[in-house]
Amino acid sequence: MKKLMNSFNQWRFDKKIQLLVSTSIVLTTFLVLIVSTTSTVRFMKVQSTELLQAQNNTIAENFRNSLDNYKKLAIAVVLDTSIQQFLKSDSGNTASYIDNKNNANNTLSSIVNMHSDLNFIAVVDDQSGEYLYKGEQTIYNSNFIQTYSKDYESCKPANSSTMRVSFNNAYYDGNKYSLNVYFPIYDTGNLMGELGLLCMNFTDPSLQQIAENNNSSNLNTVVIDLDGDLLATNEKDKIGSKTNYISNIFEESGHFRKNGMIYFFQKINKWDFYIVSSVSAMYLYHGSITAILFMCTITILMVITNMYIIKKIIQKLYKPLENVVSKMDSVASGSLKTRIDSERMGDDFTKLAEGFNSMMDKIQELMEQVKLEQHQMEQIRFNALQSQIQPHFLYNTLDCIHWQAMADGNTEISTLVKALAKYYRICLSEGHDIISLKQELEHVENYLIIQNMRYDNIIDNKLDIDQNVLDSMIPKLTLQPLVENSIYHGIKVREGKTGTIYIKVQQLSKNIVITLADTGTGMSEEKVAELNSQLSLHDDSFGYGVRNVNKRIQLLYGDNYGLHYYKNTSGGVTVKISFPYRTKDMNTAIRGELDYV
Repeated sequence: MKKLMNSFNQWRFDKKIQLLVSTSIVLTTFLVLIVSTTSTVRFMKVQSTELLQAQNNTIAENFRNSLDNYKKLAIAVVLDTSIQQFLKSDSGNTASYIDNKNNANNTLSSIVNMHSDLNFIAVVDDQSGEYLYKGEQTIYNSNFIQTYSKDYESCKPANSSTMRVSFNNAYYDGNKYSLNVYFPIYDTGNLMGELGLLCMNFTDPSLQQIAENNNSSNLNTVVIDLDGDLLATNEKDKIGSKTNYISNIFEESGHFRKNGMIYFFQKINKWDFYIVSSVSAMYLYHGSITAILFMCTITILMVITNMYIIKKIIQKLYKPLENVVSKMDSVASGSLKTRIDSERMGDDFTKLAEGFNSMMDKIQELMEQVKLEQHQMEQIRFNALQSQIQPHFLYNTLDCIHWQAMADGNTEISTLVKALAKYYRICLSEGHDIISLKQELEHVENYLIIQNMRYDNIIDNKLDIDQNVLDSMIPKLTLQPLVENSIYHGIKVREGKTGTIYIKVQQLSKNIVITLADTGTGMSEEKVAELNSQLSLHDDSFGYGVRNVNKRIQLLYGDNYGLHYYKNTSGGVTVKISFPYRTKDMNTAIRGELDYV
């Protein structure tokens, strides 16, 4: 997974966008496909189920009508006067018996002629064993005499009445399946007295359709009784056997699923039979599967087309960005003059191109500024090194030592020599440009000793030092040029007068502020303002003076630090030097930066 993420992160932006958009399209499309497919399958299933249930109900209704008609016919025959008289008359060759028999035969002949689906009808006298028979087939062809009694005994009642039915090939030597209806004939004058048995054999259209499975919906329909015994089915060898799903039928109508088949059942109203139709679940879903395959094919084609279109659109949209990336590669290789032609890039990318060009212009400007600052820093360093050993200062000092030695002896010479030695020792500082504030103050004190011996002690100094900040680091030769300015431009020009230099060191928050004031001749407010405005300017021809001190501090610590001049109340000039408080240990991380100046 990590490797895949790393590989993905290395892809170009357009490929990432293309992948994300394509993934979104695919996921969204297939989510819609799943939802629509599920809805379609469910709808088609419901439709198919309702259609097949309705078809099953139609078969049940047709069979119910047939049974109702058979029952009505049976009742009509039983109540017929000729049939009643025939069964009540004594058998023999009497004229009365023969007339009753002929009348009954005529009645049966009329019934056969009126019902085309009636194969034969017979009335059996229980007392004499005689019978009447009428039908398309002769009594011998139908095997009625040998069959009716046994078949009647094997039948179950069709409902709460005494009517019994069966569907088999008991008649016609087993060559024909037909519906057999049996109805006991009772004396209309004495309902408890059974006179005989009515036997009717029908070619029922509903049962014939079931037996031949002659339907177009792949339904396999059967008729079962309440006990689950098969009354009619196209698998004729199973007639009379028990089904394995009767326990699933506990309502008047409905459907259930079992062993990959869907069963639809409908009870025949007022009769003890169910019409049960079954169909393979796969057949039921056949239309849905076809629809799903069609929808999947269309969806895949749409996804492929959309992905192709998205790819082209992203490539078109990414073209300006690719141009920007190419230009950035050129910049990375060192070509800082690279610029982007912003024409025909669109509003957004035009702003990007303009921003890029502006950035490159700024970079070039900053690089020129860095070069200038590096040159200034090198010049300052050179001036610093040059100022550390100024020949005229060395010669004047040695001259002073010489005359003083001649005039006063070795005490002051010793003092002067020691001060001079310390002065140059701190000037050199083993090549370091950043020294402690304690060393810088010591350097100024030595410088004042030398100058006082040179100018007959005209310089007084007063120090107010916070001892807790003496370990703070400061650029070397920060104070000495400022003290020198106070002497030469403030105190020394006042002939015959002494002056005082005040040095105060304090810590304000995280900064060090050094206040250096003199009692010299001072400057006007205009001069002070002009001096402050020119402090940040640099001039290669200008020596190691006030402006270079200010420039060094700002290069090291930023424009918020440096020098600022004021006109003080004593008539002289005050300068405040500010820089951050940093000890030697704190400077470890930036030592290279500090040592550079």
